[in-house]
Amino acid sequence: MRSIENLLFFILPILSIVIFIICVLLGALTYDGGNSLELNAPGYSFSNNYLSDLGRIKSISGMENSIPYYCFNGSLIILSAIFSVFFLYLPCLYDESHRVQSISRIGSCFGFLAGICFAGVALTPTDLFFTSHKFFANWLYRLLCLSMFFYSFVYILMEKNNILFSFIFSLIGLVVAFKIILSDFGLANLFSEPHTIRVLAQKIASIALIIGVPMMTIYNRFRIFNGEVILYPLALKK
Repeated sequence: MRSIENLLFFILPILSIVIFIICVLLGALTYDGGNSLELNAPGYSFSNNYLSDLGRIKSISGMENSIPYYCFNGSLIILSAIFSVFFLYLPCLYDESHRVQSISRIGSCFGFLAGICFAGVALTPTDLFFTSHKFFANWLYRLLCLSMFFYSFVYILMEKNNILFSFIFSLIGLVVAFKIILSDFGLANLFSEPHTIRVLAQKIASIALIIGVPMMTIYNRFRIFNGEVILYPLALKK
């Protein structure tokens, strides 16, 4: 049984992140060019191309974008499938007390919805379905931000000293929240290069979230091998 739990809460989340990183790097290396500031700019710009530019049918410069398209969107579908299930069952590991598990359920509800948003982003390329793509992309970060804050609170409430986990997840939540403020509330417009600020904020928030997943699996692995885990969706037993 522990092999299933180890797969669900440790191996698959880490594997999905590794696949995502590799696919993004491959997509960026094969992106033909163009960004919102310079339509014919060569290649992919870390500071001027959104991650979503990799998922376009055609690059901003008008060239075919097949390899980045399949790499980026394919990796998001993988993330969606794994993270939706991961968050759906994650509260089963946080069963130290009713209060801890209840807050974990709330954090996982946000995480589960974020998992669905991964697929939403992948299935709505920005050059075909801009409004829908923006909706899923915005809510992806908002929901993961809320999930991080709730899980940081979970670690505070646990009996063992998990203050480091709480601090890291709070910091990740703040980084993502700052990205949301810059992009969704127009704070980036106060800077001389608002587009670049929004792009960099997205990259920094994404890196922070990528760091957060391995951190969470550290506790998951410890919990799996230090007690029985009963798997129910959101730990809601029949």
